[in-house]
Amino acid sequence: MRQLYSVPAGLLAGIVLALLFPAGAHAVDWLGQIFIALLKLLILPLILVSIFASLAGGDNLRRIGGRTLLYYVATSAVAAASGVLIGLIFSRGIPVGLLNLEPVTTTASAFSLDRLIDNFIPSNLFASLAQGNVLHIVFVAIIAAIASRRIAPAHRATLIAGAQALDAMLMQTLNGVLAVAPIGIAALVYGSLATMDWAGAFELRAFVWAVGLAAGLHALVLLPALYWMRTRRSAWRLVVACREPLLTALSTASSSATYPVSKRALETFGISERVTSLTLPLGATLNMHGSAIYQSILLIFMSQLAGADLSLFQAMFIVLLTMASSAGTAGIPGGGIAMMAFMLALLGLPPTYLALYLIVDRFFDYPITAINVWGDLVVAAIVDRETRED
Repeated sequence: MRQLYSVPAGLLAGIVLALLFPAGAHAVDWLGQIFIALLKLLILPLILVSIFASLAGGDNLRRIGGRTLLYYVATSAVAAASGVLIGLIFSRGIPVGLLNLEPVTTTASAFSLDRLIDNFIPSNLFASLAQGNVLHIVFVAIIAAIASRRIAPAHRATLIAGAQALDAMLMQTLNGVLAVAPIGIAALVYGSLATMDWAGAFELRAFVWAVGLAAGLHALVLLPALYWMRTRRSAWRLVVACREPLLTALSTASSSATYPVSKRALETFGISERVTSLTLPLGATLNMHGSAIYQSILLIFMSQLAGADLSLFQAMFIVLLTMASSAGTAGIPGGGIAMMAFMLALLGLPPTYLALYLIVDRFFDYPITAINVWGDLVVAAIVDRETRED
């Protein structure tokens, strides 16, 4: 019974129900909503106390944080570049004006430097908590940990002990939430697949193949090869140990909501808490391998549909844009559509092509999020191995 009541079984049950009884999805939506709400409830306090406890008592910010950011930038650049290359290859046969796209209107303001600063640096801690801005909480936790090094040792020890106690309590609470994970994931998958616009998603078959190939190469070849080269271990063991966070990401389409599950799985696998406490929150907000692949290919196809010939410089510019968008999307009102509108304007493409984004985004959001989380897990395992060797 324990083997039957599991996250993979819940995922399979959701798929079967969506295929056989699509009309009944609305009756169980509330189960998935409760599961997501409970996960999100734990995200911010877990990030705050775990980062503080990890950094306040050691030199993790320099040794772990710098190494983590280096891996994130390098792997995201490779993901975006491969997306542009594969997008250019697969979009060659797409005729101009293939889709009769309707204009899209949005009240979200375009991307700006002020908004990027607001996304990284909070001005109101309580507003950041209410909005669930993970990046703001990471910033606050790092600043608090640095400040704690300047206070009396006795006071700092008290703060660290309190943060560690809260972290233990929150992880115990997470164990209770994950007890209902199979039910919650089954409801989420059931509701998502039953209402999916499959015809719209597959109208551009070349786009689907391009994203699938680029995502597959990155997730199944590049990241496992990187993991083996840096640790001399098979990535398959990491996949098996982290199947719950990967399936949770695939079911929820939320890197942030998957953070508590990823943290528990990695620490059970043997990854140090001082590594997971810093690498995973940063990865949930900054490390978006799947998004970089998906957005770069999408921009290439939009350019082809609009009849715009991209130069080498413009292709390189798309690589930089997609890398920056992963950090700039989360805090912008309107989310991804606002960032996509900004990218279209910079490339000189008509805003009507935002409709293509709306057509395919819901379909690809789930697997792309799983790739984002897989990248976080691989980098965390590599950083842990390297810091242990140091």
